[in-house]
Amino acid sequence: MMKLILIGFMGSGKTTVSQLLGRQLDEEVLDLDREIERQTQQTISQIFAQSGEKGFRQIEHDVLQQSMSFSGILATGGGTPLREDNLLLLRQAGVPIILLAASPEVTYQRLQQQDNRPLGNKLGINDIRQLQQYRQPFYDRCADFSVMTDHQTPAEITHQIIKYLQK
Repeated sequence: MMKLILIGFMGSGKTTVSQLLGRQLDEEVLDLDREIERQTQQTISQIFAQSGEKGFRQIEHDVLQQSMSFSGILATGGGTPLREDNLLLLRQAGVPIILLAASPEVTYQRLQQQDNRPLGNKLGINDIRQLQQYRQPFYDRCADFSVMTDHQTPAEITHQIIKYLQK
């Protein structure tokens, strides 16, 4: 059975924190974006270029649906909870859903250090702020617990999540 789901905006630390949690909790980790790439044999950027965001979101939904029986920790993509059917799938898993949050400024800095994000690489700080504001209600409807990641190391974030899980 799935143990935990991580959600949050791109650059919030889902991949890094899920790996740390996996090691500390001795659980397998499934990164939804990596699983999409594995199944389609394409990068997320290639899928966006070929099928657009709508096409990508359908693939993401299909892979999420298949992944719901996964036993371990699931790290979703930044936009996964935006589709109502995805949000319902996540909630129906019956496991803690942790939101990793970051300010627009910190998100912008983090995205500048990565070049593999089809949406993120084109965004200025105001774009990020607007997109975060748009997505926040979806994240809030989905999350059981939220961690602000701005001034914390991945290890500190992981510790906070483990403390929450032990309650």
